[in-house]
Amino acid sequence: MQQPAPRSRRPAGETRALMLKVAVERVNAEGLRLGYENIELEDLIRVAGVPRSTVFRIWPDRTAFVADLVRALFEADPNFGAGFDPPTMSLLDEVMTANADAMRTPEGRQVALREAVRATVAHNMVAVETTVAWRVYRTMSAALASGDAVPGGENIRVQLAEIVDRYVERMAEVYRALNAAFGLRMRDGLSERDLAVAIIAVIDGMGDHRRISPALIGSAHDVALGPEGARAWHLAAIAVYGVYTAMTEGLPD
Repeated sequence: MQQPAPRSRRPAGETRALMLKVAVERVNAEGLRLGYENIELEDLIRVAGVPRSTVFRIWPDRTAFVADLVRALFEADPNFGAGFDPPTMSLLDEVMTANADAMRTPEGRQVALREAVRATVAHNMVAVETTVAWRVYRTMSAALASGDAVPGGENIRVQLAEIVDRYVERMAEVYRALNAAFGLRMRDGLSERDLAVAIIAVIDGMGDHRRISPALIGSAHDVALGPEGARAWHLAAIAVYGVYTAMTEGLPD
């Protein structure tokens, strides 16, 4: 159990940071319940050791606090600003290094693209699902989509939309760099943001089904998608590869 910190007069900015720090630590340990039962302002004030009056000037109620907390959870996630988690980026770098010679030709770049997708997607799906921020996002977005009453629902919806937009933009930057490396461009009428949205939708959908029925989604399939022959592919990786190739085309010689 968290012990209360000594309460003292603190500037509003410091009070805000301490309250969110304590709340993020609690959600990391317990998760965020839909009714916010484990996010009681009075309890957080006691643990953070901050002035009650200052807290209620910043956040008039728990709903306002949770809206800021959702944002803080993503900002506290070191992978949120990077797009991919470090192990996924390492896998991608390994594939591109191993295929450096092959990537001098259009055919070789396609082989490298398939291997990059095959190697990274299955790992990234699991990595994303283990982060507290994304578990909170999936739980709250599912509740909002179902029509269930979520305290502060509209504010939370706005927060989630802003978070998703930032993540989509970051992933669009990643795909822009990957397209350049693999000699690809977006087809007319499509953008890297469109690609990011489509791939996020595939990963989210596959992840939802995997949580319900791991055997349905989690098993590998030996499939030959190119001249390199059969490889073990996760279904999500096949779907992402299909989206990627449908939305991009090779640069003209």
